[in-house]
Amino acid sequence: MESLKIPAKLENLQKMFDYIREASSRQGFAEEQINKIQLACEEALVNVISYAYPSKNGDLEIICNNKESSLEIVIIDRGIPFDPLSIPAPDILLPLEQRKIGGLGIFMIRELMDAVAYKRDGNRNVLTLTKYNSCHPKDLHSKENELKPNVNSCCRWPLDFMKKEVFKKGEWLFKKGDAADRMFYISKGSVNLVEIKKIIQKCEVIGEMGIFSPFKQRTASALCEEDLETFTMGKDEVIKFFGKDPSSAIELIQLSVKRFIENLQQETAARERIESELRIAQEIQMSMIPNVFPQKKEFELFAFIDPAKEVGGDFYDFFFVDEKRICFVIGDVSGKGVPAALFMAITRTLIKNEAKRGLDTDEILARVNNIICPDNSTCQFVTVFCVIMNIETGELQFCNAGHNPPLICDKDGCLICTKFLPDCERKGCFDYMKVPGGFVVGVIENTKCEKRHMKLNPGDIMFLYTDGVTEAMNHRQEQFSEERLSKSLTALKDKDIKEIIAR
Repeated sequence: MESLKIPAKLENLQKMFDYIREASSRQGFAEEQINKIQLACEEALVNVISYAYPSKNGDLEIICNNKESSLEIVIIDRGIPFDPLSIPAPDILLPLEQRKIGGLGIFMIRELMDAVAYKRDGNRNVLTLTKYNSCHPKDLHSKENELKPNVNSCCRWPLDFMKKEVFKKGEWLFKKGDAADRMFYISKGSVNLVEIKKIIQKCEVIGEMGIFSPFKQRTASALCEEDLETFTMGKDEVIKFFGKDPSSAIELIQLSVKRFIENLQQETAARERIESELRIAQEIQMSMIPNVFPQKKEFELFAFIDPAKEVGGDFYDFFFVDEKRICFVIGDVSGKGVPAALFMAITRTLIKNEAKRGLDTDEILARVNNIICPDNSTCQFVTVFCVIMNIETGELQFCNAGHNPPLICDKDGCLICTKFLPDCERKGCFDYMKVPGGFVVGVIENTKCEKRHMKLNPGDIMFLYTDGVTEAMNHRQEQFSEERLSKSLTALKDKDIKEIIAR
């Protein structure tokens, strides 16, 4: 039986994940199950780190016990007594007004694991999470039971959406430096990427980066190893594809992530070229984020994004639902890098598609969640704050799916100040909105967040952000924090919104 003892700090989460994933892999679980185990443990670990030691630093211990038919993960802390199982599980099928607050975290843990138990042992909280498997761990790694790829299985592609093109053995599909006007799905045959000596087999896609690159050039040469049958799509067709067949679009994300990881592993020596591709990926991602802001007499809108890495999962979007209503959205995908950026792209597209149908904000997020969940084997998720505003009246309809609460500055009086007094001294300050926490999008089907309403009057300001702002560190390793954000915005309340964001 192995154990990991480590300070209960957020910066140690990755070490904890690595330890848990190693034990899960040793048990013989598939990658999808390992991701779910990590997600359940993350919920429990973050809860310990955040609340077990309110006035001092402390440690936690993780014990992974690989049994014959199950993996047992024990999380131990010496913090304040807390039994998470004492919190009633929420009934997600109840109407929103009848639901009790809290319990979503332990609900997710119970959904992802097979058994959850808690006990108070002396001065220790002991939480045990169990995941069962159907055979002995050693059996799963034997040659007889080794998992082999199904060569007859291909990704689901809308071939009727695409143009069929055939090439002969020895022909060039394209050469490095050629104009990139389409991407290729290989249905028969194989292709050799000459410069990097990589073979692309049937059921794989090639050329997807080039069609979205601002330079629209091929970064490698593709030579047909045998007679080739392909189906192609240009940029416009890809965008339509994302909107009309979200399930297949998610498969594209998974395939692209897999290929990107393989490229990183095989091409470490070509780091300069990889860094160039990442810069292109960032340019692709940034080209998807709107940067031309509406010029309307009724309202002002401005936004800025600066990813922590070359590419990331933070995003915003805005668009008119009809002549009188504008929808604006902000979100944050779990994780960083290319996988988060790809997940961001499909989420943003789905939200826009559902909003354009004229749905309310709670229905928009509920439908997007149910589209993503069935094919989300990587267990990625996204927090979202979605708002629809009537530009003539200032009426807002909003819904929160686990995102940071926005701040409101009411020029004439405190709309949301906890004092609720007409002579409140905090008139004109930036205060955090009191909004329902909601549940993240992409993890559990049929969850629904609560819809709320409020009104913005002339001069009022709403400020939306992701946790990259409040969790930014200075040279003393201090977080910027929600308190500093509120004070900084209040000091800038009389400035133009562009200057507020620039500061």
